[in-house]
Amino acid sequence: MNEQDFSKNEYPGPETPAGTSPAFSPYPSSYPEDRSLLKHSGPGIASFVIAMVTLAGYIIAFAVAGSMLGPLIDEAGNVSSESGGAFLLLGFSMLGLGALNVIGVIVGIIGLALRGRRKVFGIIGTIINSLVILAFVLMIAIALAAAGSLS
Repeated sequence: MNEQDFSKNEYPGPETPAGTSPAFSPYPSSYPEDRSLLKHSGPGIASFVIAMVTLAGYIIAFAVAGSMLGPLIDEAGNVSSESGGAFLLLGFSMLGLGALNVIGVIVGIIGLALRGRRKVFGIIGTIINSLVILAFVLMIAIALAAAGSLS
């Protein structure tokens, strides 16, 4: 007799003892047979939630700053000297939300490094947080380039 004479359930291999099915193996496995049985990674979900919260935060910050600046702009397009509060609010909210995006990238990478977990939310959260950081850095670079070309 050789290995091919046994059916899958009858062969006493290292994963399954004789007479048991592979799904109910007494030996622990790092990956289940069915990928749908994997749980989502907690850090991956946290990274995705941070990405959604920061995107909403950016929208709210720009809307609030715009509503504060709206009445302070005259017909010629000049901004009043009383508009410092709106720019201060926008600047601090950008820095705070940018820091949250950095935390979201770190947590997303942690979620991607976990074994035996689904990585969908970790991938999406890391990508969104990274793109927002990239857009933030590009916006600063464009502003600095524009300020340098004016002088």
